[in-house]
Amino acid sequence: MKKNNKILALLALALPSLTSCINEDLSGCGTDFGLTYNVRLRTNLRSTLYGELSAPAEQAVAERLAQALGGVFTDHASDLDLAFYTGEAPAHREAHEMDGSSASYTIYLPSADYNHLAIANAGAEPQVSVEGDAYSALCLRQAPADTIDSHSSGVFAARRQLRVADAGGSFNVDLYMQNSAVALVIDLNGHQLTDIHGSLSGMASAFAVADSTYSFDRNTVIRASRLDDGQGRVALYAACFPSRGHEAYEDYKAYKTYKPNKPYSPNKLTAPEASALYRLVVYTTENGSITESTLSVSEPLRAGDIKVIKARIGDGGQVVTDAPEVGVSVKLDWKPGGDHDIEI
Repeated sequence: MKKNNKILALLALALPSLTSCINEDLSGCGTDFGLTYNVRLRTNLRSTLYGELSAPAEQAVAERLAQALGGVFTDHASDLDLAFYTGEAPAHREAHEMDGSSASYTIYLPSADYNHLAIANAGAEPQVSVEGDAYSALCLRQAPADTIDSHSSGVFAARRQLRVADAGGSFNVDLYMQNSAVALVIDLNGHQLTDIHGSLSGMASAFAVADSTYSFDRNTVIRASRLDDGQGRVALYAACFPSRGHEAYEDYKAYKTYKPNKPYSPNKLTAPEASALYRLVVYTTENGSITESTLSVSEPLRAGDIKVIKARIGDGGQVVTDAPEVGVSVKLDWKPGGDHDIEI
């Protein structure tokens, strides 16, 4: 009887603290739950390149581009930044070495509803950094310079609402690529160029993770990298954030497909209004003369995609393309204004 009384007394002492944990302050009460992260690609790089560059004479440049951009269009992530919020307020943050396309972690947090944001591979990309603490402020921001090099790694992000209950549980989180790439493949067409180089402009400068929107508050120029296939073709390519206009342009294309004879809302982009969403400027040097060719692209570049533009060198050293979504303006015998980075 005395033994039973002792047990009841201990339970009576413990009961108030348990009640407080459940009904009042959750700060001291937590649970383990599982999170599994998976890196997802929109684009199969090799399939896209070999599909766009399908002619036998284009196979060598397709293979070299696949190798050059393989570090961007990959489902392998090296690092992972995890942020948890109650509303806008930061609740917990931790970093991991992911080192793969999938990874699972056990997280310990108080039982509550959380807004969760995850960023992968930002530590591997020197042109991009993670900024912000509050939920709506967390973003991927490109280096704040007038001109930068091409991105060299894919950067991924995810958002998810989590209800962490006393019983724990597990969640899957898919990480999607937030940068993209453009490749201009040029047939030299028998011309002996002493130099060819270019740049890309009109792309986003930052990505807000919580609402999946891009900002264009800085018109940074991206230097294009160059490769030669040794068989008369040159590729200028750059990895970057996406361009403007994707949502409105996609709406327009869908509208024209399903309602071709109906008027379109003027508050959305039409095909002509979507012109010059981004630009490539190419400088070619032949016989001491420099030609500037500006390629204005009206088709938006989406996150996770690569845009391949095929072109050739014309009689004046200019870049010529038959792509209907690309307009070209040319300045023959172009003279540089000084030793500085070229801006568009």
